[in-house]
Amino acid sequence: MNGTWTLTKLALKRERLIVPLWLLLLVTLAAGQVQRYAAGIPDIAAFAREMAANQALTAFAGEIPSATLAGMAVWKNADAIYTILGLIMILTVVRHSRGEEESGRAELVGAGVVGRLAPLTAALAVACGSAVLAGLLTAAAMAATGAGAAGSLAFGAAITAAGLVFAGMGAVAAQLTQTARTAIGVAALGLGLSYVLRFVADGSGLAALKWLSPQGWSHLVRPYGDNNVTVLLLSLAFTAATLALAYRLLTRRDLGHGLIPERPGPAASDRLRSPLRLARRLQKGLLAGWIAGYAIAGLVLGALATSIEEVARQGAAVEEFFRRYTASPEATMTDAYLWLIVLSLGYVSALYPLLALLRLRSEETTGRAELLLSTPVSRARWVAGHLLFALAGTALILATAGLTMGLVAGAPGKVLAGALVQVPATWMMAGVGVLAFGLLPRAAAAISWAAFLFVNLFGEVLGPILGIDYRIAKYAVPYPNLPMVITGEPFTATAIAIMTGITAVLIVAGLAAIRRRALT
Repeated sequence: MNGTWTLTKLALKRERLIVPLWLLLLVTLAAGQVQRYAAGIPDIAAFAREMAANQALTAFAGEIPSATLAGMAVWKNADAIYTILGLIMILTVVRHSRGEEESGRAELVGAGVVGRLAPLTAALAVACGSAVLAGLLTAAAMAATGAGAAGSLAFGAAITAAGLVFAGMGAVAAQLTQTARTAIGVAALGLGLSYVLRFVADGSGLAALKWLSPQGWSHLVRPYGDNNVTVLLLSLAFTAATLALAYRLLTRRDLGHGLIPERPGPAASDRLRSPLRLARRLQKGLLAGWIAGYAIAGLVLGALATSIEEVARQGAAVEEFFRRYTASPEATMTDAYLWLIVLSLGYVSALYPLLALLRLRSEETTGRAELLLSTPVSRARWVAGHLLFALAGTALILATAGLTMGLVAGAPGKVLAGALVQVPATWMMAGVGVLAFGLLPRAAAAISWAAFLFVNLFGEVLGPILGIDYRIAKYAVPYPNLPMVITGEPFTATAIAIMTGITAVLIVAGLAAIRRRALT
């Protein structure tokens, strides 16, 4: 453990800007929702009854813990908080453990008086400490809004437990793989599976499935309702088991290597004779993983569509739900559910082109791009290969989800069309990624993740909390402006053309910047 404290201070210094920002985000999501409901909903009990009758929203947000302001705020945003915190924990642990090994810095640091377990311990100390702080700050903020102290502490404990679970999961993934990119993918797969299990449990009424989901354990606490914090013993036991496994695996592998060996390519091959073929070799694993994940998600979420019950369009909250997610009075609750699912898959798919294009930055920092560009390959051709996979891969991923979900739900053409409508909006994120890589390569990763979080949170979550009307906030992000073809809105190409044009402008500007700047 020698050097643990020094490495912890180094990690804290590197996280001095990122940690306060995401802590502010999580606290705002929790306490801000209480203020929003207090100002805009006069009868919270009636609102809770309306929401409990909406099975689609129950699948997304979970069961309502209590018909109070604080309980409804937890129902609205707790699942988002657990998921965001889980992703942050995975990124933090992998960045300061496997990421350091991949870059070679861990080997340099290890040449000093630094123990073998110190880097992982420092990464976990920063991540787990941040999770505890997130829980405490959220509990204090909720209590400051007038929510009960016991419920606030239970909510804070549920948040901390979710963070600890996925920090442990990230630690294990960092030992299994040789690259940070793959480690994040493995841990994120666990996060996604946990979310799907919780989603299916609440969407289908099979509550027992929650006991198989780490996020479900935090939901089972039911803050401001049962305050059943004893269920979090499962979270603590799971965390302890994953951490013990991570340390055990760390002592059994070589520095810089994972327990799952990288598969080497052939000693001689004519398959990499162009930048496009090289991009295919580098991108095919990521693309295959996304396609498989979206195919499974389409099957599971499409199967739930057959169990969605119709509800009367009565009450302000239900009317607002139908106004947001349907375009015709004849649209059914199943139509609204299918569009909401397709829209959500579109939001999540925004991450794929950003990850695909961040491979360019990885190639640059490792020096492989410099070697490639020393041959008769222009920068434009180098970038174009990866950009093609970012754009075409996005369409293929969404088409896969639309096709599988539509086949199971009994409306393949309609759902597939709704999924493909999401493609131009997701392409805009590819444009942002290219521009960030061209203008600010060192900050490209931070800009990409910030753009993804902004798109996923502002229009639907942060905008209303900040008092920005939905009809205004939705113009800050592209997805809500797409034609809702599943719910009866005729297809119009206006929004599609605008988004495609913006994407083209961003890509051209990014390519121009890449051609002019020096490799770093």
